[in-house]
Amino acid sequence: MKKVLISEKIDDKGIQLLKDNGFEVRISAGTDVETMKKEIADAYAVIMRSSELPAEVIDAGKELKIISRNGTGINNVDVNEATKKNILVAKVNGANAFAVAEYVITTMLMLSRNLMTSDKLMHDKKADLAEIGSLPGFSTQFSLNGHELRGKTLAILGLGKIGQELVKLAEAFGMNVVGYDPYIKELPVKLYDKLEDIYPVADFLSINMPLTPETKNMIGKEQLASMKKSAFIINSARGGIINEVELANALNNDQLGGAAIDSFNPEPPAPDNPLFTSKNTIITSHLAGTTIEANQALGLGAAQAIIDFSNDKTPQFPVNAQILQKDK
Repeated sequence: MKKVLISEKIDDKGIQLLKDNGFEVRISAGTDVETMKKEIADAYAVIMRSSELPAEVIDAGKELKIISRNGTGINNVDVNEATKKNILVAKVNGANAFAVAEYVITTMLMLSRNLMTSDKLMHDKKADLAEIGSLPGFSTQFSLNGHELRGKTLAILGLGKIGQELVKLAEAFGMNVVGYDPYIKELPVKLYDKLEDIYPVADFLSINMPLTPETKNMIGKEQLASMKKSAFIINSARGGIINEVELANALNNDQLGGAAIDSFNPEPPAPDNPLFTSKNTIITSHLAGTTIEANQALGLGAAQAIIDFSNDKTPQFPVNAQILQKDK
């Protein structure tokens, strides 16, 4: 019976699908290098969530034939090492696209309507509400009356499946949507050829790109300074694309309106990460794409890639497809 190692527990439906197809399933006792090296030694396949899969762990998988990523991003997997070892890397595309797009809209609404500040003030000043009188008066007194999304410009960096879902939702709110993606030439939104041209027009900037050598620290002091002081940034992609220190500085110096950050560099973020204390910042635990529905779809997709490969079929989304030309 072929063993599938799961680095971190996936949805039960994905686990059951593997068992129904004759695989032995084991959830790793830990995600640290030494534990993973032991656990992976006799595994036919491994399913990775967000923890790291470095070269030394891949090398310890003497029976390893396929690495299935329970998600879209593959920056946590050493694909080059896997390719050298003739190990296929597969991923799941689009399964959580709506969930991430929904997260972006949710945080945009929270930021633009001052919901976090209002909630805190209502709790802090609950004993004073009777003296203040009407709640609309309270909102006016503390400048809680925010803005509508309608008519504002959303700039989307990365127009893959997530970005395209976000376009639909944003346009339903009456927003003006523009985008940047060097790999897509035609979409029913205005596309910018140069990144530096898109920052100044954005009321909201949503980052939906993978972390690559080209996107690492892509947004720093210069880019942040070129944005409107009222603009909001939402990063539901990967940590490392935005320079976190520079972002915190911009927020604390009122050079931006606010931010929602779901991914960090590194993860988990250190206690002294400046975004924990920056102004008007929503901090979430890499949950943008992990709704119950999305987790089910991701788990089933990651499991199906292993099943297909085992049955001499090409998984739907291979990353290093060149190894399929070789014998398994």
